[in-house]
Amino acid sequence: MAVSGVVTTKTDREMEDQMLAVADDPERVDVLAKARRFKRTWLELAESLSGVYERESWVRWGFDSFEEYCRKELHIKKGTVAKLLGSFRFLKSTAPTVLDRSLREPSAPVPSLQAVDFIARATERGAADEDTMEEMKRAAFDDGADGAVLSRRFKEAAFPVDEGERREKLRTQLVSSARRLATLIAEPDAPVSHDIAVTVEESLGQLLDALDAVN
Repeated sequence: MAVSGVVTTKTDREMEDQMLAVADDPERVDVLAKARRFKRTWLELAESLSGVYERESWVRWGFDSFEEYCRKELHIKKGTVAKLLGSFRFLKSTAPTVLDRSLREPSAPVPSLQAVDFIARATERGAADEDTMEEMKRAAFDDGADGAVLSRRFKEAAFPVDEGERREKLRTQLVSSARRLATLIAEPDAPVSHDIAVTVEESLGQLLDALDAVN
């Protein structure tokens, strides 16, 4: 089943061997095959995984859970499985025509997993206005923009940083840095004079007091 001239990894070989071992079960072989090439056809894999999950097919295959099946047989991590199923279900519920077109028409553009995941999270966040969301979907579903492109163009609108959270993060970083510097400057071998060390420690103390007051 290996393709001549194509470098295969240990995982590829293991999955190929497994496909041969379970050749009498078409559903199991089909999912394995799609898992091997899921970076190119993630929607096909997600569709199959969704069916396996709903039918609980992993039970008759001898696995204790769906997660164990995905990890041991398909070599797909739990987080990736969640992203696959979540993105597939998002398209199925909010953009069924896009899903059907991508799965059934060979020449149709297939939105990347990262792009669909970005839009799903943006929809859940609900920060972007309707026009921005439509522009985002056109970019991903019609123009083929990947997750990185969507992030550069729409991250600020889709995932705005709360000013309070930003200030608190900065305060925490300042406190950590000030305490670290105070510890270093107090080291006996610190390459600064005693007077400078005392001055810096006093300044750092004032800074920490001010930051504590902000909190």
